[in-house]
Amino acid sequence: MPLPDLAPEHLVVLVLGPGKGELILVRVPPDAWMVVDGCGAERVHYAIEVLTQYRARPRIVLLTHPHDDHSWGVARVIEVSTPRDRKETWPRIGMVLPPGDDVAARSAGFIAGVTRQAIAVVQSRWSASPACRWDVNAGDLELLGDATLRVLSPRADVRAQQLELWRTRQSFDRNVISTALLLTWRGRRVLLGSDLVESPGDGWSHTLVLEPELGDHELLKVPHHGSDQALHDDVLRPRARVPEPLRVFTPYGPSRLPRFLPGEGAHRVVSHGGTSYLTGLPRRHVEQSGRPEARTLTELRTHDAISFDPRTTGFPDCYILVSIPPDGGPPRIEQGPGSVRVVPDSIGAASAGRFERIVGDEL
Repeated sequence: MPLPDLAPEHLVVLVLGPGKGELILVRVPPDAWMVVDGCGAERVHYAIEVLTQYRARPRIVLLTHPHDDHSWGVARVIEVSTPRDRKETWPRIGMVLPPGDDVAARSAGFIAGVTRQAIAVVQSRWSASPACRWDVNAGDLELLGDATLRVLSPRADVRAQQLELWRTRQSFDRNVISTALLLTWRGRRVLLGSDLVESPGDGWSHTLVLEPELGDHELLKVPHHGSDQALHDDVLRPRARVPEPLRVFTPYGPSRLPRFLPGEGAHRVVSHGGTSYLTGLPRRHVEQSGRPEARTLTELRTHDAISFDPRTTGFPDCYILVSIPPDGGPPRIEQGPGSVRVVPDSIGAASAGRFERIVGDEL
């Protein structure tokens, strides 16, 4: 099954989260692409597969922070997008600069091989073509076609503090230096939360100083897989202009995120309203569904008991595609196999199942 065709005039945000990883691709019409982080399953690089299917070349590639579940495949995307004989075509490549000069030494004990490789490839391209370098400082503005990207985090003093801990090989929290972005296009706003957390570090409180109306967004990629520590009510609370925003979670199986009990991450996000989707459940990739799903919060509290037949067969799966029109109309949603729409408990499991079948037929 191929990925959906793209509406030519729409802003497209594609969020993928199979297995261990999180990947976001943005297409600003007609052909300005950005790749944020990476993921894959069964040795398939999902970003490469998406770019190949849509015959796209990224204008921006961003590694938001040094965690392996965000670094998987980033090095490969950069390698493919930076032909040595055409440096003028290279994308802007963004990363919070690690401290020191020796990637291997400064990464010892903290950074695993996939991320170390991504960092090394980024730095090699920065050295070969300084014009492609983007240090992603809070407050930076960057153009992607006729859209504007604003860097929201990490705040300069927090960034410096964490990088000093890294340099001296002390324990530090890599999520604190995550790069969150606000994309604005023709009055529509998309908030890409990366893995930025509120605790520790007051990350979202700091972003609200830069952008007090962060709740005014069409779409939120929920930060840090919906962990309690990542959430801030002023970011989740809808505004009058967009009373029903979209929220998209990516799962992280090893930490069992997101969680669904009352008061916990996913339940807290859903309680603020809007419509929530998960690219998959917090379980192994091979145990995801082979079709789009719709489940109530009550069902998701015991998601370990849910078994799927068929199970996923691999790419393209575990994705949510959001297509935002330029005329102010409502976004269109495409669910990939394995993804889940969270439906209110009042609808009931039978109606949720009917929705699941309808969505599957449409795809």
